[in-house]
Amino acid sequence: MKIETINVIEYSGDDLLGIHSFSDDDEGNQEAKETFQSIVKEHDSEVTTEDLDAFTEEGYHEQGDYQLFLSHSA
Repeated sequence: MKIETINVIEYSGDDLLGIHSFSDDDEGNQEAKETFQSIVKEHDSEVTTEDLDAFTEEGYHEQGDYQLFLSHSA
């Protein structure tokens, strides 16, 4: 059985820092988006709303050796 999820995945260099998984439905997608944007804000206090929207749309944010992904999986 496969479980469809949306994940917020954090890396620093080659190290996996964490994975936050949510159900792949409207509620889970909203929670994942909010989590993704919250983590971006933690790492970049000067991020703009436009940047947050672009990062969320791309499903990716990078700052130095830190990377954050927003990804669907099944």
